[in-house]
Order: sequence, then C-alpha cells, then structure tokens
Amino acid sequence: MSNQYKRNFSLQRQQFTSPQPIYQESTEDSDEVTIDLRELWTTLKKHLGMLILLTVICATLGGLGTKFLIPKTYASSASIFFTPMVSESGYVDVNSMNSNEKLVNNVMTLIKQNNIMSQVAKDTGLGSTKEAADAITVTNTTNTTLVTITAVTEDAKLSKDIVSSAVNTFIEQMKDTLNVRNIEIVDQPKLSYVPVGPHVKRNALIGAVLGFGIGCAYIVLKVVLDKRLKNKEEAEKYLGIPVLCQLPDLDA
Repeated sequence: MSNQYKRNFSLQRQQFTSPQPIYQESTEDSDEVTIDLRELWTTLKKHLGMLILLTVICATLGGLGTKFLIPKTYASSASIFFTPMVSESGYVDVNSMNSNEKLVNNVMTLIKQNNIMSQVAKDTGLGSTKEAADAITVTNTTNTTLVTITAVTEDAKLSKDIVSSAVNTFIEQMKDTLNVRNIEIVDQPKLSYVPVGPHVKRNALIGAVLGFGIGCAYIVLKVVLDKRLKNKEEAEKYLGIPVLCQLPDLDA
C-alpha cells in the first residue's frame, strides 16, 4: 500500500471517528439581559387586575393613614410692612425705599434670632427656642417690603399666639436696638380652626403612584428572571440545533 494512500485513509478515518458535538452552546453572553417588549406587554395585560388592585390598596392606605394617623395642623399669619418716608410735598423718598428693601433681607433672619425666639417660647409656654423657631416660617413678597410671619402647630390658638409674640417682640427689638420705627402690622394674626394639613388627597395620590410602580417593577422582574424556553425559536437559538417537532398546545 502506497504511503499516499495510507495518509488519505488515515485522514478519512480520523474524520469519521472524531466525535461530533451534539449541540452548540449559545455564544451569547450569559450576563446580558434582554426584554421582549411584546412579552412584557402581554404580561402586563395578564396581571392588569393585580396592578389595579395594588394601586387602589396603596392609595387607600395612603389616604386613610394620613387622615387617622397624622395629626392635623393649624396655621396663623401676620404681615408687617416697612413704610417709606414721605416728604412734606407728598413724594416718597427713594433713598428710604432702597434702605427698606435692603433691611428686608436682614429681617428674614433677624425674626428667628435666639433673643426673639426665647421671648416667644416664654410667652407661649413652649419648651425651647428651637421649638419656637421650627414652628415659624418667614417669607417676603417679591419686589416689596412686605414680610409675612406664619406659624404652624397642632394647636390653632398656639399658632396665633406664636405669631403675635414673634411680631410684637421683633418690632420692640427693632425700635430699641436699631431705632427702626417705620414698621407697621398690616395683617393681624387670626385664629383659624381650619386645618392646613395633613394633605390627604396628595398622600393618597403618592400612595397610588407608589403602588402602581411596585406592581410594574414586579412584572418587569418576573419577565426578566423567567429563563424558560417558551417557543421553538428560543429553543433553536439556545441549543444551536433545529427543532424536529413541536407538540400542540393541549390547553387550547
């Protein structure tokens, strides 16, 4: 037997006897996560009832929890105005207006200083100056010298008393220490038993959005973490071999 024939015969035998792979592993990266939007939409429609129910439950819990668990709060406000100087001829002094505008920026901070808040705490029976300062909010109407002091507490009368004490103490301090006497109270604090909080509707809406988001996140995770092969295309793609037959859906 010639050497050329032996080499050809040996090569053919090796090709015949070499093991063939039964299947070819998928070359896709196992860490890659893909989402089929059609499958996601189908799953969303399938769990629509659960999604609506979860949204309603969270909205109800948010509304009822706010109404019955969070105490009501009441507000009272007063406004002070820095009056400009007026000349004998009836004209407003521009320099006085500019000074008042600059003074307003300092007033926003001065009202909540410790010496004023300590007197407020003493007048109203609060436990500390911090408690008085935390109850008060000071705002300024844009492009004006009008300053509004608002107090919010769980007691309507206490809110009114805090504002009254803060305004009166501040005006006295300004007169004594800075000789500022052009401050007028244009809106006296009023007693109101209409609560300003908590916001039941807003918290119910937040609960509804939260419930809907939790439901959607659950559905998305369910689709992403589902590793089952659902059709022959996915089986062929995963195994790398053609599917010879497919059993019919017996549930149909």
